[in-house]
This record gives sequence, C-alpha cells and structure tokens, in this order.
Amino acid sequence: MVAAALAQNTPVTQWDGRLSAMAGCVRRLRGKLLDEGFSVLHSHEYKTDLIAALALGKRRRPALIATVRHTEPGLQMALFQTLDSVVLHRFGWLVTPSQGALSELRSWPRLLRKTRVIYHGVDPLPYGGRAAKPSARNGGPVISIVARLDAVKGHDIFLRSARLVLSKRPDARFWIAGDGRLRPALEAETRRLGLTDAVTFLGYRTDAEAVMAASDIVVCSSRYEACPRFLLEALALGRPVVAPAVGGIPEIVRDGETGILAPAGDPQALADGILRLLNDPPLALRLGEAGRDFVRERFTFEAQAAALAGLYREAI
Repeated sequence: MVAAALAQNTPVTQWDGRLSAMAGCVRRLRGKLLDEGFSVLHSHEYKTDLIAALALGKRRRPALIATVRHTEPGLQMALFQTLDSVVLHRFGWLVTPSQGALSELRSWPRLLRKTRVIYHGVDPLPYGGRAAKPSARNGGPVISIVARLDAVKGHDIFLRSARLVLSKRPDARFWIAGDGRLRPALEAETRRLGLTDAVTFLGYRTDAEAVMAASDIVVCSSRYEACPRFLLEALALGRPVVAPAVGGIPEIVRDGETGILAPAGDPQALADGILRLLNDPPLALRLGEAGRDFVRERFTFEAQAAALAGLYREAI
C-alpha cells in the first residue's frame, strides 16, 4: 500500500507556521501509518517532507519517497529549501519532474545520487479535439496564459510583451486565467500600460483546458519552472506555445520543433516569439501538431504511472 502526503488539497497547504498545526498533521499521519500498514510513504514538497519524516520517526518502514522541485526564488523559499535538503537525507528515494529540476540538487551530491527523473503525465483523451473559439472583442487572435498570479509566474513580463505585440498586431487579445495575491497589482499595471481593452483577467478557472483550446497561442512567462503541467496540456491540445528556456521547460518545448523558446525575463523576446507565430500560421500549425504528438508519445499518465510503480516496487 502507498500513502501519499500531498501538499495540495489538504490542511497542510493552509499551514501558517504554527507548530500546533504541524504537530496535528504529524499525529494524524503517524496514526494512519500505524493503523493501515503502508509500505511506501510518498510526500510532495517541503512542508509534507518534514511532516512525513517526523511521522515516521526512527522506524524504517514504510519506505520514504519525496517529490522535489527546488525552483522558486526568494529568501523565504531558500530557507525552506535548505531545511528540506536536510530533511531529505532521511528519505530513501527522491523524484524530480525534469532534468532541469534535478540540476537544482547539484549542491547536495548525496541527494542527487538517489534521485530519479519521472516526468508529469497528461491524459490526451480529453484534449482530442479543439474547442470552439469564443469570439474576442474584435475577432483577433487570442494569446493566453494559465497560471496562479504569483511573482514566479512572470505575469508582469507577459503584460510588457503584450504591449509590444499590440504595437504590431493591434487586433491581438490576451487572456489571463488564474487568480492570486498579485491580481490587484497586475490589474493596476494593465491600466498603467494602457492595455485595458486588450487584456482580460478570467480569474480562477476549472476549465483551463478549454481556455487554452480556444486560444491561438499559449504563453508561459515564468521565471522558474520545474515541469509546468499546463504547457503539457497546451501541447496535447495542439496549441503552439512560447515559453522561457528555464528549468525543465526546454525538455517539453524544443525550440523550433514543438514550440518557441525565449530567454527568461525578456518581454521583447517573448513578444518576438508570439509575433513569429501570428505572422506565420503554417509554422504555428506545424509546431502545434508536433507538440501534440510529442506529448502523446512521451508524457502520458501511463508512462508516469509505470515509472512510479517501478520505483515503489524497488522501495518495497
């Protein structure tokens, strides 16, 4: 049996640092491990890594596995990641979602030696057909980004690139799907740049794949990414993509083959990539089709599940 200590959709995600909250999570997880006899405990991200290690204590079973993505900037995250690197020495196996993410562990050779790359998978079946395109305000091309509104996602870069694109293609429209703490600041920046008529904030969406399917181009403007799942979904939809060459992105987006890569943090390069696709529809179509085939061959749920199952068997 495999127990997963997830960082998403659990009380752990709302942990505000109070020791009592963490202790409660540790107690509940320890009780579950004792009662149900799991063979593997797989944690995801630094908070649950610590909780899993504390819950297991000095016992040698279940086997400990962690998924690691040390890619976000900032002093607070650097402190968390340093603590995580200490905790992870307690684990028998580590998983990262890309070679780019694996390189983040180069400062910890002992961790690097016990780490496997297992790519994310997406189910291509829901993305078999292209959704009908909602009519934009002027019927022009739609460029979308799907990401939480956080500094690491680079929406400020996306907005500056939008202004550059509009200087050449005033009919273009830009959709921002996602929500987060930076929304008021980004909306203010949109007004400051004079983009109000061209940029639409769609908010949090449960149908992000429909947003991407209805777009002419899907963009990633992140400063750091381990393996962005929304790019895999965009490619599975056959959408042409423009993304920065950071982290694990070049393993998904092969420049000129499955998409267009741009230097990270460069609005002009991002705009140039978007304009290249808008001005060359056959290229956009070719890249979209190649990206779709690439994801369906290499980034499936079946491949991810098989790799995880093999690791669990080894751990047991």
